[in-house]
Amino acid sequence: MRILSFVSPVVACLLASGCNPPTQSTTPPKQPVEQPASTTTPAQIVANSELPTPNATPLAGDKMGVTVHRLKNGLTVYISTDRQKPRFNAWIAVRAGSRHDPANSTGLAHYLEHMLFKGTDEFGTQDFAAEQPHLARVGELYTQLRQTDDPSQREALLKQLDEANQASGALAIPNEFDRMYKRMGVEGVNAFTSDEQTVYIADIPSNRLEAWATVEAERFADPSFRQFFTEIEAVYEEKNLSLDNPWSRTDEALMLGMFPTHPYGTQPTIGTSEHLKNPAYQDMVDYFHRWYVPNNMAVVLAGDIDPETALPVLEKTLGAWQPKTLEKPAPGQITPLAGRNQTEVTVEGSEGVMLAWHTVPTHHPDAPALRVMDWLMDNSTSGLLNTELELTQKVPDAGSYLRGYIESGMWVVRATNREGQSHEEVEQLLRDVVARLQAGEFTQADIDAVVVNQDISDKRRLESAIGRVSKMASAFVSRMEWKDVLAQDEALRKVTREDVIRVARTYLGDNYLAVYQRNGKQDLPKIDKPKITPLKVDPKLESPFAKNILAMPATELQPQWLVEGEHYVHEQLPAGPMIAARNTRNDLFSLEYTFDFGSRTQPLLCHAFELLEQSGAGETSADAFQKQLFALGTSIDFSCTADNSGVEISGVDKNLEASVKLLQTWLSSPQLSPETLKKLNKNVLSQRKDRTDNSRFLARATTEFAKFGKQSSVLQEPSNKQIKRAQVKKLGKLISGFANHQHHTLYFGPRSASDIKPIVALGSNHKKVAPPRVTRYRKQQGAQIYFLHRDTAKANISLVFPIGNQPRDKRPAAKLFSEYFGGDMSAVVFQEIREVRGLAYSAWGYAATGRLPDDDWALVGGMGTQSDKTPEALKTYLELVQDRPVDDGRLQATRESVEQDYRASRIDPRWIVYWVQSWDRRGEQQDPRPWEREQIQNMTIQQVEGFAETFKAAPVILTIVGDRQKIDLEKLKAIAPITEVKLDTVLPWGAFGK
Repeated sequence: MRILSFVSPVVACLLASGCNPPTQSTTPPKQPVEQPASTTTPAQIVANSELPTPNATPLAGDKMGVTVHRLKNGLTVYISTDRQKPRFNAWIAVRAGSRHDPANSTGLAHYLEHMLFKGTDEFGTQDFAAEQPHLARVGELYTQLRQTDDPSQREALLKQLDEANQASGALAIPNEFDRMYKRMGVEGVNAFTSDEQTVYIADIPSNRLEAWATVEAERFADPSFRQFFTEIEAVYEEKNLSLDNPWSRTDEALMLGMFPTHPYGTQPTIGTSEHLKNPAYQDMVDYFHRWYVPNNMAVVLAGDIDPETALPVLEKTLGAWQPKTLEKPAPGQITPLAGRNQTEVTVEGSEGVMLAWHTVPTHHPDAPALRVMDWLMDNSTSGLLNTELELTQKVPDAGSYLRGYIESGMWVVRATNREGQSHEEVEQLLRDVVARLQAGEFTQADIDAVVVNQDISDKRRLESAIGRVSKMASAFVSRMEWKDVLAQDEALRKVTREDVIRVARTYLGDNYLAVYQRNGKQDLPKIDKPKITPLKVDPKLESPFAKNILAMPATELQPQWLVEGEHYVHEQLPAGPMIAARNTRNDLFSLEYTFDFGSRTQPLLCHAFELLEQSGAGETSADAFQKQLFALGTSIDFSCTADNSGVEISGVDKNLEASVKLLQTWLSSPQLSPETLKKLNKNVLSQRKDRTDNSRFLARATTEFAKFGKQSSVLQEPSNKQIKRAQVKKLGKLISGFANHQHHTLYFGPRSASDIKPIVALGSNHKKVAPPRVTRYRKQQGAQIYFLHRDTAKANISLVFPIGNQPRDKRPAAKLFSEYFGGDMSAVVFQEIREVRGLAYSAWGYAATGRLPDDDWALVGGMGTQSDKTPEALKTYLELVQDRPVDDGRLQATRESVEQDYRASRIDPRWIVYWVQSWDRRGEQQDPRPWEREQIQNMTIQQVEGFAETFKAAPVILTIVGDRQKIDLEKLKAIAPITEVKLDTVLPWGAFGK
């Protein structure tokens, strides 16, 4: 099954938190260490850097309106203007990733990415001259650490590193980068690293262009790699996440099998455990000097920005940075596969098969035909894999995907084994479908449908700033001219059936890799926890650089509130209320029907929807029905949880009536069969067995039980016995009667509400439904830990501080406190747990105020941490909530950030109906944000402290899923009593036999 995204699929490591840079013996100077030869001028360096051709005006037919520019220093600038809101999305892309790591220093590009968030000699420090010797000492100690395996020497060096880190930290201003951006209203600050790129991300108010560009110019010209000792622990934690993630482990095995003699395969982005034990500090500094130069980077902008405004500012700031002659990366050999190759990986929670073939690099002329081929095999509904394997339920799920690189490419098909299926059987099923593709068992009409859906995908991309920047950044990294990107898009629309058959037969031969994913206990490498003395953080500290940045003049943006009649309308349909908002950008619509009931009241409802998704409608078979939808560009998706259910239709406006009619036919006349149900039941039970072995799912199930006891949403799923006894007739009644209940209708599209009322009404004689269920947390005396044992590299920890129902007038305090405590990388919980202690890769928390006026409120948080850090991490989190007073300086910065958010943010038109529905459920008569804003502006620290105080006495509900052999349970018992839970306590189906 396909997962569509507007972000390039090569994104491998998207940070959920801050990042840090390593230093060299001192810190990188403003000019490269190695100066180009005197006979080579900056202009010649730029001319030899394989940069795209500038185009100052958009090319004909380019709906993104992209212009490409070059600053004097070689920095490439892409701009796509879209005035939807007063913000622009900015990516700074470096043509260097894990493929460029030294072979003996894997993971280096990724932890360099982390370090580029730690500041420079101008910000992030109180006194750089005094701090610099300590940074130099850190570099020297890491060099020594790499040269010894002696445990006692390593222990001594780690102690000295902690001391040097403390000495540097005493002069540092941790997270000043994030704090600056927070106060400017910059959002989404993040980064990711993959094989061929490292990208730094921000979403910026349009009135802060110069301030942002000034900070970024300083950030990349002169970084100081402080707090490396603490930050490398966050990288270890990220590695632990990948070790516990079946997909990450399988993908690493796949890449190594496909590229055994090339960095694509031998150098995983996150790094090997062995290399992470000995981080290559100096190699990282050298890497920075080698690749982080303007003629190897691009600034990619989309949104409320244009060349006339942006280019002079960028030339003055990022344009002052000098170019450098680029070296070639270490050569890598793409070794062709000879015959069938096989590799295996042991993971928790599932078994499956992947088959992979080498294809072509991104820029190859066959790339468009391969993209169409991939669509034909997997489009989530009517591709060959979907109809031949998923609809027939020969496997629980199947899919395919393409990856393109500069030097090669690959295509992958995959399927999950049903319990009892051999890997050989699943492999043959996949090979049979590939053979049908090669035999041309598809029509030109199928290809025409691909074009329709590609057009829809392109229109959705145009709605999204991140969709625009990701495409432009991908063009830069893959070294494709923008005209060639557009030409590829056009070529896709001209692909013929013969083209697809040709590429399928050319590339999908007998030379391929089979990856067998086997369920079992993983052999997890051990990375010992070093002693890290927490850094002291004073949120009042501010560098002169930061003061100047925040003082830069900026025209104040004015907030925009949603107004009924202007941005949305309420209408009444026979089934209940409808909320409608106009789509003025394109001809796409989305229509959703939401019901306030689910498996809690109708235990087999969700199972009935699963059966329906595998079935036809009326006289139309399941595969023919899905092809009919795909040809229209229509998607129909069902949702079902314990307390809510619904169905969403989306597509092209001209096909709205036909799409609604197809849904009505599907619901009223489902083509169900006992044989389909029998196969479904087998797959559902097999998937449940997989989930029973999946630590992430078990963490959710255990947390649900801890919070709600027997009312856990997971426990509302039907038991295995109920699944086995399900009957087609009863499930059919659930489906045919579904629409005949009261429900809400949400419409977003180009037509007016009055025009669509008679078209979208669903069902008849609508039965009343019970009011939405109110949230009530478990009642308990004092703190309690609910512990579930699993063999994992990390522990999943969740915390809930319930405070009962609270009045509406506390909502502004809850919003402000949420941002203060857990809003971003400069918030309390993230900074204290990750930044200053290195206890977790991610740590979060927010005030959950419920969907309904009568819901309980709670402070909800969590983190994932290395098992041996669990007691310390948990204790620290509790101290932050129960013992740490609200800091006035940090609170004021948070208030400024919230104010900038009100001014510069806009609710995306596509999501207006959902926001309005949420306000309706809370009893709000209009957009509540103006009231919230006024309250927050006038709120005192005493009011926020009073709100925070309510959590201190809360009977905290704690959940830990981890390995009891690695977690010190005695230390946990000193924090709170432990209740060990079993699978049959948290799951409605219990444990499966071996």
